[in-house]
Amino acid sequence: MTPAAVEALEGALRLRNRFAGVGEYPDPARYFDEGGFASAAAACAEANRDLLRFLLPDDDVRPADVRLDSTSRDVETWSFRSPQPPGGSEDRVVVRVHRGPGGKVPAPAILFHHPLYQKRWEAWDWFLAPLRERAPVAMMAAPFHFRRTPRGEFSGEGYVNPNPWRLYSAVRQWTRDHAATRVFLEQTLGLRTGGVVGFSLGAFQSLLLGAAGGLELPIVSIACTNRYGYGVFNSPIARGLRDALTRLGIDRESFERSVDAMQLERWAPRLRDRPVL
Repeated sequence: MTPAAVEALEGALRLRNRFAGVGEYPDPARYFDEGGFASAAAACAEANRDLLRFLLPDDDVRPADVRLDSTSRDVETWSFRSPQPPGGSEDRVVVRVHRGPGGKVPAPAILFHHPLYQKRWEAWDWFLAPLRERAPVAMMAAPFHFRRTPRGEFSGEGYVNPNPWRLYSAVRQWTRDHAATRVFLEQTLGLRTGGVVGFSLGAFQSLLLGAAGGLELPIVSIACTNRYGYGVFNSPIARGLRDALTRLGIDRESFERSVDAMQLERWAPRLRDRPVL
């Protein structure tokens, strides 16, 4: 996968999002409870006091109700109950597994974490094909993506919307799902995770978890963002979100203050001397 191919994929994803209405919020107030933005900002402020501890999963996270949902050619799709679903609702982690060349190579597996707004597997099957020729590869669907997307929402809407607390909750759930996925791969399939590859949102979360001490493996970070708040107010992808915040009367200073800790530059020094590319 060359840098030019990565750029081409990013461009195609942005174009798809634009024409699919991804990132549009016609009813921005629906993301808040009765406490509104003030309540959400207070919850974020509490998490910001020690973000890494907030995100770090317990050591005893385990998958439950593991199922093999489908098998297609050399790819298996598995699922299990999320250790920390939003609001206590039923939510199943989905993991797409390619066992490696010949389907029986006992090499360490690579765990891949995808970008925001993903709904279909096909682009990532193509993206990961060269890697799958060399090692087992597993791809975990993040909360609110692929078939984990709630009815009536676009993929990733549960992460990125006018309520910043939704982002914090989603990333915290992701860290638990990631930990349970590693246990699932080893205990159910006999695949030890040898490294993690993250693309954009997947890289952002992987680096945060690594900084928190919950990911001791080598990490490859592709097309990663840095400051969430800055991105919301400067990225062309976030135009719809900026418009929604304006309609709600939420100013930039207040929003950026609420997500102050979501800045990788603050936590990157913790990854010094670690195998991070």
